[in-house]
Amino acid sequence: MDCAAPKRKVFNVTLKISIMDGYFGSYDFRRLSVLTAYFIFLGIILYFFQLGQLSWYVLLVSAIGWFAIEMRANPKHLGSAIKLGIFLLVFDFIIENSGWISGLWHTISQFHVGVVPIQVMLVALFGGAAWAMYMPKKFNLDNSIANCIVFALFGALGEWLLIRQGLFVYSLWWNSILAFFAYLITWIVLTFVRYRVFNK
Repeated sequence: MDCAAPKRKVFNVTLKISIMDGYFGSYDFRRLSVLTAYFIFLGIILYFFQLGQLSWYVLLVSAIGWFAIEMRANPKHLGSAIKLGIFLLVFDFIIENSGWISGLWHTISQFHVGVVPIQVMLVALFGGAAWAMYMPKKFNLDNSIANCIVFALFGALGEWLLIRQGLFVYSLWWNSILAFFAYLITWIVLTFVRYRVFNK
């Protein structure tokens, strides 16, 4: 009888728990927790108050504020961060207009290019750049997975709240579940670009 097998199992489980505990107690996790709390705060505002077109500006001011905070903390990474922000702007512009042309969704905004509100384009630029500076310089799998899930979840939730505000409309077979996976894929792509292309 191999008595070492149970010990190896216990060791493997303990190792996995230690790794998870290490991330959940880390500085990166605390930063993600603060960001999550702010997303929840924004969600509460958009859920309980009918802001209409003002909702776009609430999102824009939030993105600019986050960008300013990260730029002050990471001024050396501003150049590569702006590049990632431009990448997200272009990526989002293509995806949103493609969905609009396909009849899957449309937005309602006073200022827009195609179907994309200009405010959302600026959110992508400043928010994408802020996110690039916010992520740790060295790739961490646990942190990247957690961030992809959180941003996908609140991205889909944000669209649902914009639907409640009368600013976003889903059509045909598109729904919030598919939106979640679309955001998840977007952030996986962004993570790859952040660490393989613009990691300077």
